[in-house]
Amino acid sequence: MFVQLICPNRNEQEKNEIYQVLGLLCKREQIQIEERLDCVEILVCPQGKIQVTEKGKDVFLSATTRFAGPGFHAFVVEFFFDLQEEIEGNYEFKDDLNYDGDFDALCSIYEDEIVYLKDLLLKNSDMQTQNYMYEQTYFLPLNDSHSILTPIGKIDKEEFKQMDEKSLLPYFYIWNEWDKDAQFYKNAALYELCNYGAGKYTSMNESTLKHANQICDYIECAYQMDASISLPLKEYKYLCQQLERLNKCENGVQMEQEIYQYRLNEVYHLFSNVKVVCHGWAERSYDPVSKALVLMAPYQKDTEWHYMIQASLYPYICTKQSQLEQGQSILYRNKQIQIQTLKEENHYEIEAIIKEKSTLYFHCVCQEEKYIPYLTQCIKESEFQLEMDQ
Repeated sequence: MFVQLICPNRNEQEKNEIYQVLGLLCKREQIQIEERLDCVEILVCPQGKIQVTEKGKDVFLSATTRFAGPGFHAFVVEFFFDLQEEIEGNYEFKDDLNYDGDFDALCSIYEDEIVYLKDLLLKNSDMQTQNYMYEQTYFLPLNDSHSILTPIGKIDKEEFKQMDEKSLLPYFYIWNEWDKDAQFYKNAALYELCNYGAGKYTSMNESTLKHANQICDYIECAYQMDASISLPLKEYKYLCQQLERLNKCENGVQMEQEIYQYRLNEVYHLFSNVKVVCHGWAERSYDPVSKALVLMAPYQKDTEWHYMIQASLYPYICTKQSQLEQGQSILYRNKQIQIQTLKEENHYEIEAIIKEKSTLYFHCVCQEEKYIPYLTQCIKESEFQLEMDQ
């Protein structure tokens, strides 16, 4: 599910004209366009963006439409047609779904995809440990043997078996109608809640504040379009209090469905071919010197950090590697693990080696002894990602 528009053989003036028109089209559609280091991204909706790149004299506009839904696919096609109408020149257009304006036919393709995915998830348990939910992600929720995880919430496995493809569409795709209707904004809010959550770490940093406000924006849009639609108003009210924001949905309808927020719990933080377990709101960074993923404990305003996890495929992060390698190993879920805890002057250090199909090294620091069992369990639960057969 992929749409691409190639603008071949453009000089600098013609390239600038493309970007100017894209800016005007984005303003018309009220969507964001942002310049990155090596590309320009048009942020159409959650799970749906258009990427603009250059190669020599050619300009490429590309979008993966598998994750956002048929509404996004139709939007991208129309958006690319609008660009061609505004600027004369040669174009190469590619659409692997061959959308011709028949939106019902397009939706049926996505329904077929749900049928295929449903069958795969029920028959292949390893599939449930993979990323089938998000276009781009740095985390995956811990899989639950009794539930099927979706981008906007869990479904009981037995209930999942009974649901048809039409009922499952809004669980996997945010944009399922031609227009961005109230259900679209509700789905977008549920998606953001799953990915970023509404909890005590709402004011942790600029990123968490941004997503908290985005959740409120989506809920308010849904309410304005259809005051009768049920919404996650409990979470919305909490966020309004945290953000000191006016509640604009006082007379809204509360959802009966449970709201799942994956990142308020422990998740797998993805790194290379590794899944490192830690709290979902942990601060994430990368140390290029030690080639390590660094996870800092989530924090509230004016509080100190409590622990740090470093994970790397290289042993540089271990300060006492030889001592660690000489220690006794334990077998945990088919993994050989060597682990040691050291008390320093004013903190504790935990180092570990996990040997599975490859080797993973850990260096953890905590201020208080009470965090040692937690960090030890995070290490033991971390693992290498499965390689799925294509």
